[in-house]
Amino acid sequence: MKLHGRNDDVKLLRRKLRELAKKKDGDEEDGAKNHVGEMILVSGTSGTGKSALIREGLGDHAANRGHTFASGKFEDKLLRPLSAFSDAMARLAKYITVEHNKTGGLSVATLIRDKIQNEFDREDVEQLQHVLPGCEELLGTQGSAEDVSGSKLGTAKRRVNLALAGKESISQMHYAIRRLLKVVCSYLKGVVLFIDDLQWSDVATLDLLKSIILDGEIPRLLIVGAYREDEVPE
Repeated sequence: MKLHGRNDDVKLLRRKLRELAKKKDGDEEDGAKNHVGEMILVSGTSGTGKSALIREGLGDHAANRGHTFASGKFEDKLLRPLSAFSDAMARLAKYITVEHNKTGGLSVATLIRDKIQNEFDREDVEQLQHVLPGCEELLGTQGSAEDVSGSKLGTAKRRVNLALAGKESISQMHYAIRRLLKVVCSYLKGVVLFIDDLQWSDVATLDLLKSIILDGEIPRLLIVGAYREDEVPE
C-alpha cells in the first residue's frame, strides 16, 4: 500500500524509530533525571488514513528493523477504562511469549517473568493482572495455591479496591505499569505502542499515558496515538 501525500509524515515517524534504536540503558545517565519522554500524535478527520499511515508507514518498518509493534483501539460504545492500552499490552505480551521465542535461544519471556517474580511485590503483580488481563502469562503467578487472592473472593476484593481507588492507588497502578514497561523494553530492541481512536479514550488512559511519558526511565519505547480531530470532546 502506498501512502500518497504522506511522505513528510512517514519520514518523521521513521526518524523517531531510528532515534528509538539508538536509546540504550544508561545513555546520558547524568541527564536522565530531567529527561521527558515523547508521544507522537497523528490527527485528522475520519477516513484520512491516520491508522494506515502508522501501520504501513511505521509498523511494518518497525518489524523489519527488529522492533516490536503492538496496537490497541478504542471503541465508541465500549466504556471500559484503559481498554485500548490493555489490548496493546496484551498483543505485546503475546508477541513476547509466542512469536519472539520462535527464534530459539534463551527465552525472553522467561527472563522477563523471572525478573518480575524476583522484583515485584505480590500486590503489584495482582494489580497488573487485573488491569492488564492479557499479560497474565507473561506476569506469571505469585503466592501459593491456597492464597485467597486467586479465589473468587480475592477477585471480588480487587474489584472493590479498584472501584474505591483514590489518588494513592492510581499512583501505585501507574508505577507498577511503568516498572513493567521498563522491564519489558529493556529486553527488546525497541517497542512501539500504537493507541488508535484516542478521541474515545477515558481519563484514566490519558493520565496513564502522561505518567509513562514523564517517567524518563523506560528504555526504547515509542508511543504513537491517533485521533479524529473533529470528534474530540470539548
